[in-house]
Amino acid sequence: MTNTKLETEFLYVYGIILTEELPTTEVPSILGIDQKMTGLLTVKDVTAVTTSVNSNDFSQQQIELKLKDAEWLKEKAFHHHEIISALHQYYTILPMSFCTIFQNEVNLESMLTNQYDEVLQKLLNLKDKQEWNVKMFCNAEKALSYIIRKNPAVVELREKLTTMPKGKQFLMKKKLEHLITSEVEIEQSKWWQRLNEQLSSVIAGTNLRSNWGKEVTERKEDMIVNSDFLIGKNKTEPFLEKIKELEKLFEAVGCSLHVTGPWPPYHFSKEDKESL
Repeated sequence: MTNTKLETEFLYVYGIILTEELPTTEVPSILGIDQKMTGLLTVKDVTAVTTSVNSNDFSQQQIELKLKDAEWLKEKAFHHHEIISALHQYYTILPMSFCTIFQNEVNLESMLTNQYDEVLQKLLNLKDKQEWNVKMFCNAEKALSYIIRKNPAVVELREKLTTMPKGKQFLMKKKLEHLITSEVEIEQSKWWQRLNEQLSSVIAGTNLRSNWGKEVTERKEDMIVNSDFLIGKNKTEPFLEKIKELEKLFEAVGCSLHVTGPWPPYHFSKEDKESL
């Protein structure tokens, strides 16, 4: 007899964990995104953490409509993050994107089989690691003041300007303005390099993201760096100590650091969703 219930359900996937870690601790009993309990699907050394969802409510067409509902999106996306964070406390996890859905177990098993080597390698690379985010904010006035006082090219041109006839000073001032703008951009790129270099001994991976505008951050300062770092759990304290040192270093150039974590390794574990 055909089981009509299975025909009306899809599989929502939160993430993939290492099978070897399952015997050491039981999977937490978690209520899924569609009010059904979570389950497991194992292919050798990798195991997907799933939950059943109604195929009508979680079809691609319905999801596209619901994504326009801010309240639904906020509630479900937060749930997705909470489940992954809970799993990350117990297991090495390869997080899936929000609303990663498979039509059935066969399709999910096929994906795990076809991408088995890649998925397993990613999990092994993520074992005993966590993600931290570092944002650098820059006070424009303080950064400008630093460049004017400390940048060799700017200092040299300013000194030349004071000895020039007034008739030539107008054009030279324009040149100085362009130079300052250019040097600010160059210096800021060096600050990111310095940040990365100083942390290189304690990080296992780096992901540079787009900066957020002030309308998002609601801060007066400009965001000039938005970076994720993959950190071994045994490197957490050295990482945070280096962050403290860097905060003092960058304070002189008008910059501050905002650090959050640890997070599940969202930006070091991208996997494609199945098209329904």
